[in-house]
Amino acid sequence: MYQPKFRFRGFTALLTAFSFLISLVSGIILYFTPQGKIAHWSNWTFWGLDKDTWAALHINSSLIFFMMAFIHIYYNWTPLIGYIKKKAKMALNLKLELLVSLLLSFFMVLASLYDWQPFSSIIKWNTDIKDYWARNEAAQPPIPHAEEMSVTEFCQQMNIPVDVFQKKLAQNGWVVQDLNETLDQIARRNGISPAELYTAFKTKSGATTSSIDAHTATAGYGQGWGRKTLEQVFKELEIQPVLGLQRLAARKIQASPDQNVRDIAIAHNLRPIDVVEIIKGTAEATAPK
Repeated sequence: MYQPKFRFRGFTALLTAFSFLISLVSGIILYFTPQGKIAHWSNWTFWGLDKDTWAALHINSSLIFFMMAFIHIYYNWTPLIGYIKKKAKMALNLKLELLVSLLLSFFMVLASLYDWQPFSSIIKWNTDIKDYWARNEAAQPPIPHAEEMSVTEFCQQMNIPVDVFQKKLAQNGWVVQDLNETLDQIARRNGISPAELYTAFKTKSGATTSSIDAHTATAGYGQGWGRKTLEQVFKELEIQPVLGLQRLAARKIQASPDQNVRDIAIAHNLRPIDVVEIIKGTAEATAPK
């Protein structure tokens, strides 16, 4: 009976090609994904896979691609060296092409380091895509990484009685099995996103809703300053942008008027209201414990 021989060189070549394709597709998809906090809160998926899964696919396929590439080079070292020598001789007749290629490669490195066009636009487009997702209010957690908090921690942060939280979830058929469960675990068990869980609770919690809104507005999340840009904050507070930026810079916070207050706060381990107080120059801002 004929038994096909396993050709290892062909195997490495094919696996290199397939892993490159997976890395390419996953990299393109990750370029368009929302920020991690929004993806986790809204349970964002594409083709049924969440952001963490796409990231894992990209990392693992890239790793396999480079491993197979090195193995492929090892098994084809002799013909590869011969090919390089042959092409090197031909390159002597391609001096202009070689020079242009080197200059373009050098420019690409410098443009990436110093934020030059056209590569700066690629990064800006990515930022604009992230901002597009961030403008969806329902996708914004009331507290950064709220989905990772246990029921007890979340209720304490939001000033919500735990029994009220459990009762309102039970009305939707969502049972809290353990107070140490995270919102993400509860949501996944019930086939919803943490955002849907919170929205349903907030809209059906009666008197509790007002306390949630009061908390988020006071803390600068959700209903408060967090969604505004610095430019909007300067206008509402009637503070000159130069003065506001100087006060932020004095606290080693480098920002631009078009940046979102929430993003600035998260980057410096502060609350949005802390950033606003720094701009106003009326209080000492400290990172939340």
